[in-house]
Amino acid sequence: TLIIFADTLFESEFLFPEKSDGCIFVQEVEDPSSYGVVKLDQDGSIIEFIEKPRTKVSNLAIVGIYYFKEGQLLATEIQNILDKDIKIKGEYQITTALENLKNKNLVFTPHKIKKWYDFGTPENLLKSHAEILNKSNSKIKKFKNTTIHFNNRKKKESSPPKETNQLPEEVDESVQAHSRSPKIVRSDMVKGITLVGILLFAIYIIRVINAEESAKAPLEYPHEFLDKKSISEQALQNNFDVLAESVQMIEEESPYTLKLATAERVWYRSTIDTLASNENVLPSGDNRLYEFSQSIDILFEHTIGLNLYLNGIKLNSFDSSSNPVRISLSAVDKTVTIQHFIPKS
Repeated sequence: TLIIFADTLFESEFLFPEKSDGCIFVQEVEDPSSYGVVKLDQDGSIIEFIEKPRTKVSNLAIVGIYYFKEGQLLATEIQNILDKDIKIKGEYQITTALENLKNKNLVFTPHKIKKWYDFGTPENLLKSHAEILNKSNSKIKKFKNTTIHFNNRKKKESSPPKETNQLPEEVDESVQAHSRSPKIVRSDMVKGITLVGILLFAIYIIRVINAEESAKAPLEYPHEFLDKKSISEQALQNNFDVLAESVQMIEEESPYTLKLATAERVWYRSTIDTLASNENVLPSGDNRLYEFSQSIDILFEHTIGLNLYLNGIKLNSFDSSSNPVRISLSAVDKTVTIQHFIPKS
């Protein structure tokens, strides 16, 4: 299955590794903050998909071209995202589906394209149009000292080759200049005006879409980092009751690593082994990795859009909740304890 976004023009070969479950087309960019990007391991395989990163974690931007051996797997994962209403900055993102598929042990490899024309913003739209027009003009060949044959319908004879083979350059250019009939000139003018009209209309549509998306998008978070914090133990005891508690055994062996991946921003408080409790925030679309030898205890503000992976295996034992959830993992007892809370009535 090959997926190509409609706002993408590109130059590339289509060669896909046989051992890969999918191929993601990428290109290096100076500012990756406006794109979905991929991180690679030492072998060149993709280890992480990140949507519009705030920090420069990678400069390999996804250009909107994807190849999947099994397209149905992607369709199923996208449907799962729609059913659970998992959004990043108010939008459904294909990188969320790709990250989930990767976490299910699918192997994705990058494919660097030769050339990418981006039309995602008004600035890139103008830049890409300019590059295409300049490239098209450079391919127009200018012929000098060419032989021009004039047909005389009455005599049905052509000028002898010897008399027309060596036209002076200035005469040749004059002939070429006058060879463009008014009809051709008018046609070129209409094409140029039409192209400018389409370009202006496209810029208008993009600005309208951007304005609508800005109006619908949630507020940015920098100010919220200052006035909102994770739930303290005291606030949890005063304002919430335990709704449900479950305990399950850990089948994995030490050493243990716990990965947090979220589609929605979430505050949480964590305690690792015997260290002091720390307050943290996980931005939307971000990941966090923790290593522990004895225990780890995490109190989440909510678990909407949150996924946990113990040694690379997803924990499916907790439900998505808008209320606090505590997850405690003990390497000594080899157990996972999950507590769901509800506000006190």
